[in-house]
Parts: sequence; C-alpha cells; structure tokens
Amino acid sequence: MKNPWAKGGAYAGLAFVLPTAMYIAYLGGDYLDHRLGTKIFYLIGIVAGFAAGLWETMRQVDRIENGPRRTNKPGQ
Repeated sequence: MKNPWAKGGAYAGLAFVLPTAMYIAYLGGDYLDHRLGTKIFYLIGIVAGFAAGLWETMRQVDRIENGPRRTNKPGQ
C-alpha cells in the first residue's frame, strides 16, 4: 500500500482482530462448558482465541507492509 490513508485504515482495523477472535473462541468454550457440564473450556477458548488473533494480526501486518505474496506455482 502506498497511500498513507489506506495504510492507516488497515492498521485501524487491526484493533478489532484480537478481541473478536478471543470473544468468538470464548463463546465456543462457554458453549462446550454448558453442554458438557465443565468449567475449563471457556478458558481454553480465550487462550486459543488470543493465539489465533495474534497470529492473524501478524499476518495482516505483514500483508500491509509487504503486500500480497506471489507464488510461482503453475495455475495460480
């Protein structure tokens, strides 16, 4: 991205990636807790959501800074 406004908008969108991933994973863990009668899956969901959100944040930062990756595979 060469336009600083587009780059700033992309970075502003990163503020929602981590909390959203954590919340969605929490909801999945909470559902499992209610379904199975346990009290641990919500915490596992939060940790997994944090890891997934952090991974996606890093991927998006790399994409913003370096652009999309090109592959040399035939047919793509």
